[in-house]
Amino acid sequence: MKEEVAVLFWDQLLQVVEEGHVIPVVGPDLLTVRLGSRYVPFYSYLATRLGQALDVVDQPAEDLDLNTVACRYLAKGKPVEELYPALKSVMPGDDEIAIPEPLLKLAAIDRLQLFVTTTFDPFLERALNQVRFDGKKRTEVYTFSPNAGRDLPQNLDLSDRPVVFHLFGRISAVPLSFALTQEDTLEFFHSLQSETRRPNVLFDKLSQESLLIIGSSFGDWLARFFLRAAKRQRLLEVRGKSDYVAESSANRNQSLVLFLHHFSHSTKLYEGSPVEFVSEFSRRWTDEHPSDAKKEAETDATSAITPGAVFLSYASEDKDVVRVIRDALEAAGIDVFFDKKNLEAGDEWEPKLKRYISKCSVFLPVISKHTLTPLRRFFRVEWSCGLEEARGAAQSGKFIAPVAIDETKPEEELLPPEFQKFQWQFLPDGKPSPEFVSLIRQLFRDYQKAMGAA
Repeated sequence: MKEEVAVLFWDQLLQVVEEGHVIPVVGPDLLTVRLGSRYVPFYSYLATRLGQALDVVDQPAEDLDLNTVACRYLAKGKPVEELYPALKSVMPGDDEIAIPEPLLKLAAIDRLQLFVTTTFDPFLERALNQVRFDGKKRTEVYTFSPNAGRDLPQNLDLSDRPVVFHLFGRISAVPLSFALTQEDTLEFFHSLQSETRRPNVLFDKLSQESLLIIGSSFGDWLARFFLRAAKRQRLLEVRGKSDYVAESSANRNQSLVLFLHHFSHSTKLYEGSPVEFVSEFSRRWTDEHPSDAKKEAETDATSAITPGAVFLSYASEDKDVVRVIRDALEAAGIDVFFDKKNLEAGDEWEPKLKRYISKCSVFLPVISKHTLTPLRRFFRVEWSCGLEEARGAAQSGKFIAPVAIDETKPEEELLPPEFQKFQWQFLPDGKPSPEFVSLIRQLFRDYQKAMGAA
């Protein structure tokens, strides 16, 4: 994208976002999740889980998709109806996979109120609830399906809370309630064209506002069909507003690029990946709204740590050993707060530290010979905050779990005497045992369930 064109692209987009006239259409290309030390496309990871559960996949592959897994299963003579409950059974819970960062960045742009998603996962509403409502379930969710239909309410009020519309259904055990295969996607598109089943209120809004299509993985002709359906008139006749597209496939498909250039003059393409687009969008929006950036900085201590994460407190000399513990917990789907670089920076680190620890499910002080010091080390301040938080916890005995990685005993004089009343975990040389990981995962999940109920 040439510099002068890029400036115009961003100026126009930021202006219409500011005025509240943009509807993001969000797709699977934004969903990259962390598994241990790796980042993988979520839907490839999900396809692997489904394929292994159905015994049609041996090894994970980052280019594997759900349609391929479905075809392999059908080739064995199995009924298609079995795919949907099988997929639901392998769908990770909210406590297993962290929300992808691009969705959190989009959720932070508060002028965006109505979101359309082409995926069936709950990540987008989770992101909005976390960023805007501190984890409380306030986002309204609507879902379309060929069998049941479903539309936005006629008198929808977007001033109070954000709305997510699942255009291709939401995860369910019911066949065709969401698009799992390419044939399902075709059926959804067919229903979206139906005069009796199409969500007319939604399409009225799509036709009136500018669309921001990000990572939706529409193929060549599906992209054209979607734009035409959303506009409700010939693309050549659309005047008065622009749509914006950040699609990996769109930029690779020269036929689609040529089509949009000649027949949809108002559609503007971003040259780059969807993830790159969201990062630049977030940065430019923050630059344009310094007051929002200030509010975000003020709440950094509570947003930078995933609610319910496990807090690892350790002496810096033990960092390499503790990193092994972190990796084992993350591999089990547990969110962990480990790196303290940002926490220790600046003059206001101690109040920030208290807020971080208040968001945790479990506080793990890692005990070793390096912690046997009377000096005011950073881990000692963490211990003090952890003990203070435990005093107010409903189950204080489960909030703190000291972890000994060498022969240091609970009775050591230089350790807080309060640590002796907690259940210690002994990990020789810092090697996490399956029993240890299972215990922490259970405490982590118990916290998540309690927060969900609250």
